[in-house]
Amino acid sequence: MDRRFKAKKRNLFSYIASVVLSLFAITLAVLLVWQGSVIIADRAAAVEAPQATQPPVVTVRRIEMQSHYTVERRFTGQIEAPRSASLSFEQGGTLARVLVDDGDQVTEGQILAELDDRSLRADVERLQAARKALRSQLELAAATDKRQTQLRQSGYISAQLADQARIAVDEIRARITETEAAIRIAQIRLEKSKITAPFSGAVNRQLIDAGNTVAGGQTVVSMVESSQPVFRVGVDPQLSESITPGNALQVSINGQTYNATVIAVLPQVDAATRTRVIRATVTDAPVLAFGLTGQAVFTQLVSADGAWVPLVALEDGVRGLWTINTLSDDQPPVVQMEAVEVIHADTDRAYVRGTFANKARFVTDGVHRVVAGQTVRVDG
Repeated sequence: MDRRFKAKKRNLFSYIASVVLSLFAITLAVLLVWQGSVIIADRAAAVEAPQATQPPVVTVRRIEMQSHYTVERRFTGQIEAPRSASLSFEQGGTLARVLVDDGDQVTEGQILAELDDRSLRADVERLQAARKALRSQLELAAATDKRQTQLRQSGYISAQLADQARIAVDEIRARITETEAAIRIAQIRLEKSKITAPFSGAVNRQLIDAGNTVAGGQTVVSMVESSQPVFRVGVDPQLSESITPGNALQVSINGQTYNATVIAVLPQVDAATRTRVIRATVTDAPVLAFGLTGQAVFTQLVSADGAWVPLVALEDGVRGLWTINTLSDDQPPVVQMEAVEVIHADTDRAYVRGTFANKARFVTDGVHRVVAGQTVRVDG
């Protein structure tokens, strides 16, 4: 029994010792935590408090309301020669000479090609000889008529003989007139055995060489006039109503802008392209390759109330609308959202109308950095 009592006594001492140790450990931990919190608080108190965030700076511009805007419209056209011609002989024959080649510059009236004209020259000579013979016959017939008239007046011959002499003179004169007409026709044919340049320009192509037999109407040489080039372009029929001959026009070719003057507005609308053709002379570009394509630049005035704003000032809205951010008159100003409708857009700006007021300040850049109701600072 004493042994049991001693064992219980030892267990009690062990329990008390463990409780004391636990209480000591807890007390030590609390002291350490308290000391750490005091150190942290002291360090936090030593750090300066952060300053309040400043409102963002925005760039603004005032809205300038307008009653209209201009639109630049471009239509593609082509450079062509003022005049072109496919030259041929009216009558066939052997091509004797071709005096020009591709690309040659020629002047008006210059001979370009000739037919073998020996038979034509012989025909002219034959008719001239026939005319000479008829003139000799006319001289004899006139003398005979004169004598017959004198004899008739003296009563030595009948009136019929006198009339026959007079009629013979008239017949020979008529034959001379006919022969002279034939000579003129033969000379015209002789002249037409040569192709001459109808205007000054350049040979576009020489199609047939000398020695070949050509038919009447077969093209031998084609040429173009090399004076001021003509720009031919089809435009919107509605736009063409305001264009008349003499109007100035700008033509852009290969990145270069030239001045042109309208010379004609064709009366009909092209059935295929539904455009109306305008022809204009390019006044300050005397040398341009025919066939080059370019663009005619037109400025069209459109009546509509609105204002120009940069594209970067626009944000997506709801139901197909857009928004811009305007500033109130408060100090500091507050951002306000305005709904706008885009009427027309260029590469870097848009013409809009909406709920904004004229002369209102709007944010021109960095609209993603601000929201409605936010205070901001204005740059400058």
